[in-house]
Amino acid sequence: MKKLFVTIACAMLMCACGRDTLADEERTFDGGVWNRFTPEVYTIDVENADEYYNIDLTVSVDTALMRGTTLPLTVNLYSPEGERRMFYSSIALVKDGRWRGESVVGHAGRRMVTGRIRAFFTFNRQGEHRLEICQATSQYDLEGIHTLHLTIEKADLPEIK
Repeated sequence: MKKLFVTIACAMLMCACGRDTLADEERTFDGGVWNRFTPEVYTIDVENADEYYNIDLTVSVDTALMRGTTLPLTVNLYSPEGERRMFYSSIALVKDGRWRGESVVGHAGRRMVTGRIRAFFTFNRQGEHRLEICQATSQYDLEGIHTLHLTIEKADLPEIK
């Protein structure tokens, strides 16, 4: 009986504390082409609106096809009630004249580049949110983007001394 009580208490505590990872999802683009007017849409289930989260995006980019040194983004977040919050961000693909990130094994010229598109982000309410990420370049079709990997994780807040 004591073991059952401890198990139930641990489960309740884990649920009460919320999840550390809200999103960990990858999308693939056919032919390595991302259309400017086709957003990538993610569903985010927020259990605790009082937490701070970091939103990271990892992009698999073909360095031979990518024309720019940054990937500009427009991000729209819709709350369960339909409220829209929008922000702009960008991922630096090149630093000091060199491509950032790690090489993709088996794909010459392809790099995995991660950028933090929002730090210490808070959701206004609990419930199911819709997150839309659009590429904001001047090209109608952006060549050289093969995958996007969205990660939203609880942020570690710095200690105040």
